[in-house]
Amino acid sequence: MPVLDGVEAVALLRRRAPGCKVVMLTTFDDEDYVVRSLRAGATGYLLKDLPSQELAAAVKLAAAGVAQFDPAAAARLAAVLDRSDSRREPLTVREVEVLRLVAAGATNKEIAERLHLSEGTVKNHISRILGRLGLRGRTQAALYAQSNGLV
Repeated sequence: MPVLDGVEAVALLRRRAPGCKVVMLTTFDDEDYVVRSLRAGATGYLLKDLPSQELAAAVKLAAAGVAQFDPAAAARLAAVLDRSDSRREPLTVREVEVLRLVAAGATNKEIAERLHLSEGTVKNHISRILGRLGLRGRTQAALYAQSNGLV
């Protein structure tokens, strides 16, 4: 890209439109680029060799809040998360329940209804989960849950 690279473009989009969902579509399949993309605010990370029908489905799911990741990119991110596991506090049983539902793509409202909690309590649980695990958002939380066999 002539003016910005993909990571810079994601960061700019997220600053200008914080509610937008950005799925990185790239040829770069390396750990650093995956991590930088997520830190910039990407909702997903897909490689350009993805068939067009799968790409269209992935974009629709990402718009609905479900993170979309190329399996190799997810594995690279899981490796990064695994390396930093030793400094994390364990989650409570309730936090694990909330994390599983986040990983399944449930909204805060859906989680609240399913677990008979208020949406505010769900938000508090998610904030604690992110803090304890050292994650930046729901996408990373979903990947963590997947890579640790919680879903």
